[in-house]
Amino acid sequence: MTSSPSELLDRLDYTESGGFPKKTIQEIIARREEMTPHLLEILRAAHANPAAYLDGPKVMHCTYAAYLLAQFRETRAYLPLIALLNLGNGIPGDLFGDSITENMHNIVASVFNGDEEPLRKLIENPAADEYARACGGLHTYPALVRAGVLPIEAVEKYFRELFECKLERKYSHAWNTLCSLTGDLGFAALLPHVRQAFDDGLCDLFFDRLEHIESRAESGGDAANWTKDCDLVDDVVSMMEWWACFDRKPKRKHVGVSSDHLAKLLQPSEFSSRPTVPPPPKYPGVTRNDPCPCGSGRKFKKCCGG
Repeated sequence: MTSSPSELLDRLDYTESGGFPKKTIQEIIARREEMTPHLLEILRAAHANPAAYLDGPKVMHCTYAAYLLAQFRETRAYLPLIALLNLGNGIPGDLFGDSITENMHNIVASVFNGDEEPLRKLIENPAADEYARACGGLHTYPALVRAGVLPIEAVEKYFRELFECKLERKYSHAWNTLCSLTGDLGFAALLPHVRQAFDDGLCDLFFDRLEHIESRAESGGDAANWTKDCDLVDDVVSMMEWWACFDRKPKRKHVGVSSDHLAKLLQPSEFSSRPTVPPPPKYPGVTRNDPCPCGSGRKFKKCCGG
């Protein structure tokens, strides 16, 4: 018996014991036309009541909906998605998790309806989440260039406007991304603005070093760097099924140590009884999702912390 759309969505409810719902995702893809309105409604409902999707069984619904609609190239998802990214107080990060920094630009570019204005308003909205502005907003532009949707000259022109007046001169991750992408895309004419941004303290020195940005821009850009992760979403299953949150391997059980064995371990021996202290971390205070302190421009977990 075929499941109803609501039953299919219920099977996407997140539980600690469940893994990636591969068969359900594949069935939704096979029933694309029927399921698309229901996926769109998830985005609209989350905007109206984010709390219902921040915890509990529906915590992954926005993520599933965004990826699936991106694979469907569903342009009707563009405005509801941008509306969610405009929410403040870190809500976009809570709704989409690491997808904000990892794949949101791919998703937005995949559902882009040809109207830049909503995308620009997100980027220029100081009340929006800084990672949504940077990763779901600014980083979408290279993906649109990669897809042949926008000419790179138009992107350079808009970046100049951001440098000159449209991006508030206050530190945020949007400035990190704007300056870094200027180097990647080879916008050498914008380097004076990049240098001024660094002089004004608008950028994180550990995210991307000024000399690295200058080198990339002056050499015509780094196409290998910015194109490698700017493809549109084509296969939700292969993108999501390996995520750590779906890893349900049984954890190793704790094995108790007998008191006799423990006593033997504590007895003096010919070796030093001083405990071995692990060396201090090379980068104290740096979390896995922070920019790597080595200056590579990559996340710590994908660079020196890998």
